[in-house]
Amino acid sequence: MAALLKLHPPTRTNKAGLITYSWAIWLFIVGLLCIQVESASLKDSIKLFKKPELISNSDSPTFAFQVGDVESSCTNCTSSCKLDDLRPSNCSSGEISYTKLQDGNHTFEVCINGSHPIHCVTYNWTIDTVPPTATVTASTSFTNGSSVSVYVSFSEPCGGGIRCLSVNDCSLLAYGPGNVIPSTLKIIKPNREFSISLNMSTSVEYGRVVLVTDKGFCKDAAGNQFTRTKASWFFVHFDRRDVYVDLRTRIPEQLLPLDNNVRLVQATNKPKNLKLYLYFTQPIVNTSAEVLKSITVNQGSLISATSNNDTLGNRRFGFQFVDVANVAIVTARLDSGSVLTRQGTPVSPIAPVTFLFDSQRPEVRLSAKSHMKTQQDHIPVKIKFRKPVFGFNMSHLSISGGQMQGFREISKSIYSVIVQPTEDTILLHVPENVTTDVAGNTNLRSNILRLLHYSVPTASLALSCSTTAAFVLTAVVATLLTISTASLQNYGAFATPSPLLTSSPARILFRIVCHIQIFALSGWLAVPLPLEYSEFAKGLRWSIPYFRLPWETGYVKPVWPMNPHSYGSRIDDSGPHNHKQVKVTSIDNPDPIYGLPLTAMEYMSFFESQNTMPEAEYVTDLNDSHGWRDFTRSMFWLAVICGGLIILHILFILILKLRKKKDKESTIVSVIFPRFEVFLVILSVPCVSAASASLLKGGSASGIAVGVLLLGTVIFLILALFMFLSIGISSGKLLLYKEIHHEDQKMHWYQTLIKVTLGPGKRGQWTWINTSNSKWLTILGPLFEDLRGPPKYMLSQIVGGLGYDTNRGSIIESDDENEDAEAPFVQKVFGILRIYYIFLESIKRVILGILVGTFSRSGYSETPTKTLICVTSFQLFFMVLKKPFIKKKVQLVEIISVSSQLAIFVTCLVLLRKNLSTHDQTKVGIAMLCMFLVSFIAQILNEWNSLICQIKQLDPDNKSLCMGLKIASWGILLLFVPIRFMKNIERQFPLKARMREDTLGAVSVGRFKSSSTPDRPWMKQLRDIAKSSFSRESHGNGTPPTDPSSSNTKWSGFWGKRSGSSSQATSMDSKSKSKGMYKDFEAIFGSK
Repeated sequence: MAALLKLHPPTRTNKAGLITYSWAIWLFIVGLLCIQVESASLKDSIKLFKKPELISNSDSPTFAFQVGDVESSCTNCTSSCKLDDLRPSNCSSGEISYTKLQDGNHTFEVCINGSHPIHCVTYNWTIDTVPPTATVTASTSFTNGSSVSVYVSFSEPCGGGIRCLSVNDCSLLAYGPGNVIPSTLKIIKPNREFSISLNMSTSVEYGRVVLVTDKGFCKDAAGNQFTRTKASWFFVHFDRRDVYVDLRTRIPEQLLPLDNNVRLVQATNKPKNLKLYLYFTQPIVNTSAEVLKSITVNQGSLISATSNNDTLGNRRFGFQFVDVANVAIVTARLDSGSVLTRQGTPVSPIAPVTFLFDSQRPEVRLSAKSHMKTQQDHIPVKIKFRKPVFGFNMSHLSISGGQMQGFREISKSIYSVIVQPTEDTILLHVPENVTTDVAGNTNLRSNILRLLHYSVPTASLALSCSTTAAFVLTAVVATLLTISTASLQNYGAFATPSPLLTSSPARILFRIVCHIQIFALSGWLAVPLPLEYSEFAKGLRWSIPYFRLPWETGYVKPVWPMNPHSYGSRIDDSGPHNHKQVKVTSIDNPDPIYGLPLTAMEYMSFFESQNTMPEAEYVTDLNDSHGWRDFTRSMFWLAVICGGLIILHILFILILKLRKKKDKESTIVSVIFPRFEVFLVILSVPCVSAASASLLKGGSASGIAVGVLLLGTVIFLILALFMFLSIGISSGKLLLYKEIHHEDQKMHWYQTLIKVTLGPGKRGQWTWINTSNSKWLTILGPLFEDLRGPPKYMLSQIVGGLGYDTNRGSIIESDDENEDAEAPFVQKVFGILRIYYIFLESIKRVILGILVGTFSRSGYSETPTKTLICVTSFQLFFMVLKKPFIKKKVQLVEIISVSSQLAIFVTCLVLLRKNLSTHDQTKVGIAMLCMFLVSFIAQILNEWNSLICQIKQLDPDNKSLCMGLKIASWGILLLFVPIRFMKNIERQFPLKARMREDTLGAVSVGRFKSSSTPDRPWMKQLRDIAKSSFSRESHGNGTPPTDPSSSNTKWSGFWGKRSGSSSQATSMDSKSKSKGMYKDFEAIFGSK
């Protein structure tokens, strides 16, 4: 047969018949062979009649087989069985069993070895003993929603899969506040994957739903029953609650009473406490790095301080602060929106955590309101810490040489102590480590405050009292003389009333007060003044004025603003027992903000904003709120004094009007209203300037408004003065100044020196252009009356002086030669500049007031002193160069006064730059007192000289002082004697009968009415007087002409008296004639 299997088909011939025959033979042979093989296979065929299922869940299969059929079985055949790759075994019995087979695919092979070739049968099947399981999952295991999608995935196809006909008949069970929704069941893969929706109850805020498959609800292909495993369970957590985070630190916390409330304060001085912890109420999904990025800090930076194993399930995170300054208010903020929980809920916003880190020890300085030396019996001392401290009390202050009389806590950083001296030297200091700040830092040792208790120096007290007494006496005499003169003028005692009788003493008295004010204000300069001068300056402060208010109680304070730089003293008004009680919130009745943590701004306000140390030499007055107390003290007394004087002035004018004789038409020019008030306004300028500057420095809104208003008023008055001087005088719109000019006058060397230093002393007179403005210009007289203006020369060709040769003198009779002569251009320019002296002086007084109000409570400073030196130096230079005053005596006195002021300011600058010993300071103080004394004596002497001249002018005939005093007393008497008794009193006066009016009286009238007459008649009068004076020489022994000196102020009415007896002589020498002419000029231009 093998040979047959190897036969090859016949070779193809070219003939068709041969081909067909060959194929037929081939097919016959193959068919014969197949019949023989089939006959043999029937004998050797194997039939498996017992075998496992193709997929079986039995691991012990049994195989049974039969070789051939019943009729043609093989008796001599052997059978071998083989399982998988195991060695074949004899199974001739036709049955074989296996046990404990593993799951998986297996192959059973049985082979027959008989007469025929080996014949084998193979059977493949799969053992699956694993029951089907299912894995239950959901879209999320944590949610804050109301439903989630649930997924069921079988490990292998399970017949029928998930069946869910209703909530109660469902292969997927839900335990807890939730249930599956049958209608949402979806088949993703048949018998393998399914999805269904789970609905959580909305009535429950948070909870857990357990999902689990039912038991044995399906079988796999091997017949294994479904088995529920751990994967068949699933937990869905839902939580709709808000998620919170707690920001915590390791900073110590303490409850402190702050601003009348108990607040929570976090402060530390230890870097190891600089840690920040975040505790979440629910675990979050963010990592530690992500949480760190969501935190922002204003100081330093953060680094992670916890490991992954220390997060408590992503609920706790810790961080460390690094690179924080020594003193810092640290604020940490969490961006809660970027932090999510497992349910997807963002963390609720939380307030930032703020704390104070301070590693600096608090400094402390002691200062006193009295600088080094004081005369007080109760000395206020201020204890100033750089920052608030806690636990400080009176026992922590070390005092030597005194006793503590009072202890007051102003704030946690400022304490006030009242010390009563028991010895001349008092030493105070705060020891080290007696108190702590809020962060736990102990204090450093304070400075040692040394105070010397003293009494007021005798020289200062004597000079201030003498100055005050001399001024008061002079002012009283001047006032009585002015009242008397005004009364006489009102009654018609003079032919023509004139303000020249009273204006000169009033102006000099006004300048004395201004001079005293400068020295009084200098006591408040930012200079360490000597004790002698500072105490003396305090005695002159009545000229400001500034005193304690009537309703103020407690210790009497020195006047405002007590110079913190001088050695004087200043006492607290409140006294040692008038303490403000700090209201602390009760723990039993807490306020709504009780225990509330401080914000960053509050930390800054309570603990950092006061980190400025005062100078040890002084402190500001704690009771002076933004300068208002000083303002009220100065302005109250200024209003009282000025208001009282104005009321008295008005009452006096009313009395004069009521006592005026009806047949008289004279005007009361000596007390015209408001001429006196102009003086008061000028004197009030420094006080108002200082008060407004004090308010502006105080910084309060109301204080700034009032200060700007007052200072604006002062500036407005200064500008008005400048406009009046520029338009009314410099341009000649309102006033005209005329003075006598001597040409070819011979002078001695000393006269030349006096002229260069003090001015020519030319007789001058102010006249007004428009008579309708005469009253107002008289009111404004204090601004210009004693100053020289742009001159218009008169009688320019009169030759000689007091010693000139009368034979050589002559008067040009031409009217043109006696006309007013225009002054040279240089003299006009100098005259225009001279009139601005009052403006320059007013500027200096305003600047002094502003500097006092601004720097009086500051530390030592050279700025105010240098400023005053510059202004005063320019004023002195201006005065010496321009010689602004008409009278040489006034010019000399003002030069002395301004020079003494300049010397005082220069001395103050020296005191600032040199540290003098106590002995040297005493010498400097005495020298400063001498500077004032020289200038004050010069002014007082000038004032009394003017008063004596005024008294003598009341006796126009003999110029007798006694007679002038007697006439002045009559003037006072006229104010009180009833009108019906006037005639009886008139008969008792020692004056002669009324003097007849003569032509010389017309000259006198012309003198006082020069403002209403043209220049031409005035010049005619001067020409007649001059001719009469020079022509007396030719009369010989004949009857002399009328003496021009009789043109002096004459008494009219019942006081008329003839004068000119000196002109009865038949001959006069040149000196007498010259004096007569000068008397006539004096009648025109006023008394000296």
